[in-house]
Amino acid sequence: MQRDATEHTRRMDLASFLRARRERLPPEEVGLPRRARRRTPGLRREEVAELIGVGVTWYTWLEQGRPIQASTDVLENLARLFRLDSDERAHLFQLAHRSVPPTPPAPGEVVRPVLREVLAALEPVPAHIRDRRWNVLAWNRAESLLVDWHAHRPDERNIVWHHFTNPTFRRIMVNWEREARGMLAEFRLESGQHAEDSWFASLIGQLRETSAEFRLWWPLHEVRRERELPIEIRHPDVGCLLFQPVTVAFTTEPRLLMRILMPVSEADTAARLQVLMERAPL
Repeated sequence: MQRDATEHTRRMDLASFLRARRERLPPEEVGLPRRARRRTPGLRREEVAELIGVGVTWYTWLEQGRPIQASTDVLENLARLFRLDSDERAHLFQLAHRSVPPTPPAPGEVVRPVLREVLAALEPVPAHIRDRRWNVLAWNRAESLLVDWHAHRPDERNIVWHHFTNPTFRRIMVNWEREARGMLAEFRLESGQHAEDSWFASLIGQLRETSAEFRLWWPLHEVRRERELPIEIRHPDVGCLLFQPVTVAFTTEPRLLMRILMPVSEADTAARLQVLMERAPL
């Protein structure tokens, strides 16, 4: 009985929060005209529903506290529409009983132009720069031929997330399980050093919900930083690519790491990468 009452209170709090944020948003801020005879101080429910891509009835029920579940995508769309800051966004997800997705880094905030030039100079060797949260912040053209980071939102450009949720990673990586478990062991080691950072808990919660392998392996508490083993990729256009990964830390940028995939000469990988570079549009 107490649980039902608590759940009802949570749904009503979510409904009240949504109404308050809807009513404070002027229609002209989202490109809608402000009509003279408008009873609603902010947006109408039907306007919100249309802007986030859901049905009017469903959104009305959400604002009425009905027992329905909002997906992560819907919540993200609401957060963007209502111009929620990071605290309000976290509160929205908590009220909706969803793990808070990682907040993307501000674009271009941490990677200096000279480091982007280093990435370009490495071509045709694939390379990217990531932060200590494993978010990919910059990459060169050669890297994009293996992973199209441009095709994903900034909050999805995370190495751990892609290993466990991107089917392309699993399909092209020959030793996917070995790579995924080794990476997860290193990620657990790093996340333990940032126990006060709620971002890591958010990502872990999302991965628990999304990946069966992550749910199985995370409780094993494997922690190690292994010597980097060769990575074999089966590319659909040029076949086998064999790399020796190298991770470089910057003394002047301690929060950044550069990951370089050095072609293994015995596998003719460099020549195959050059073919890919020549075929790919600029």
